[in-house]
Amino acid sequence: DVEAQETESNGADSNVNSAQPITVSAVRVANKTTPLKIRASGVTRMLYEINVISRRKGVVEKILIEEGSWVESGDTVLVLDKGTLNSDIAAARADKAAALAVYEDAKKRYAKDGELAVQIRSAKADLEANRKNYEISQSLVKRGVQTELALSQKRALFRASETRLFELQSISKELELSNSFARLKTIDSQIFRLEEQLKFTEIKSPQKGWLEDVHVESGEFVDENRPVARVLGLQFVILDMPIPQTNIEKIRVGDMVEINFAGLGNKEGKVHKISTVANQSTRTFNVEVKLDNSDGKLRSGMSAEASIIVDSVEAFKISPAHLNVDDNGQLTVKIVNSNERVEIVPVQLVRTSGNFAYISGVKENSFLLTTGQAFLSKGELVTYALNESQN
Repeated sequence: DVEAQETESNGADSNVNSAQPITVSAVRVANKTTPLKIRASGVTRMLYEINVISRRKGVVEKILIEEGSWVESGDTVLVLDKGTLNSDIAAARADKAAALAVYEDAKKRYAKDGELAVQIRSAKADLEANRKNYEISQSLVKRGVQTELALSQKRALFRASETRLFELQSISKELELSNSFARLKTIDSQIFRLEEQLKFTEIKSPQKGWLEDVHVESGEFVDENRPVARVLGLQFVILDMPIPQTNIEKIRVGDMVEINFAGLGNKEGKVHKISTVANQSTRTFNVEVKLDNSDGKLRSGMSAEASIIVDSVEAFKISPAHLNVDDNGQLTVKIVNSNERVEIVPVQLVRTSGNFAYISGVKENSFLLTTGQAFLSKGELVTYALNESQN
């Protein structure tokens, strides 16, 4: 009996000391390429804001584009009355035609065989004839054939022909031509100013954008240099995001950005510019994202939540409930090793999405313990039921 009792007692002790595996849920790790993201909030702003200015005085004849619509660069927004500009231009062009005729006539007169050259040749011939007559008259006076009065007349004709030749030879071709040419250029300048004023009667948009405001009405008189409309650069908008110093070096121009606008849904953009100077009050660096707004849904001053994709990593999606934290603050998970025992593996949190967390650091095809893993310790023998629907 004593031997039987000892045998029963030894059997009981053996059952107590033997490991009793616990059955928990597990999933097979299938890592997927997952983007690394930096999250930030931002506010949109327009590319530019331009006041459209009237370049001349006038009465508004008509407004061609209503406010609250897109305009292209060069589109006529409104038209001012032309006044007497058309008749003034016609008169200036007629004046130019007359001045041009004077200029061309002057060029002909000063040509090699022009009027002046003919006159000079004639004056030279006349001078030579009067000289000979004077010399002959001198000879005749000495011989007593002619009187001193006749000699004086010949002398006067000779001096007059000298003066005439001198006057013709003293005429400045360059002065007259330059004066005529200057007159032409003065008229050209006048025509240019008048035509410029005529162009200013059509007030055009200097840039493509959104015509936010028109400040005048048809029939209203406007002064020169008065703002008559306002164009906003909203075909693209800039999302400004403050990024902390700890993350700014991870971001590069051209990085893809996922953006969520409350009420408008998601949009995609790219990093357009990264500030090199920190904001003095927040000590953050501004990152600009340029967004296409051809549909006109985005406005200046809208807030958004953005995720900048800075890299990618192989990661696995699990419930945050299956994560643990060790004494050093390190995130860990529990897996099954080759001996069917619990092994603790350190992991990194890549990102969260909804009710899931993306982690890296677990080898492909490992069995990661999920439901029930909290009751297990390192090295403990475990049995598990594979859950194929986890992901």
